[in-house]
Amino acid sequence: MRRQFRLGLAVFGVLVGVVGALPLVFAALPDPAVRPAGALVVWAVLGVGVYPLLVVVGRWYVVRAERNERDVADGDEGARR
Repeated sequence: MRRQFRLGLAVFGVLVGVVGALPLVFAALPDPAVRPAGALVVWAVLGVGVYPLLVVVGRWYVVRAERNERDVADGDEGARR
């Protein structure tokens, strides 16, 4: 149970660290009224760049969670014998 909780916190931390930092990065970009390409960069990052990150982090989480469940199930089998 603790391993699953730590895994969830790790994934949450990665997502908050990366996706949560995006507004700060976007604030550092030039004003879209001055440079219209700045708005294009923001939309490209939000529309294209974030989703591969979410897929990779989600896949990593599922693999680790299944490994945790398998380890617990293997431990239960040994206790029953």
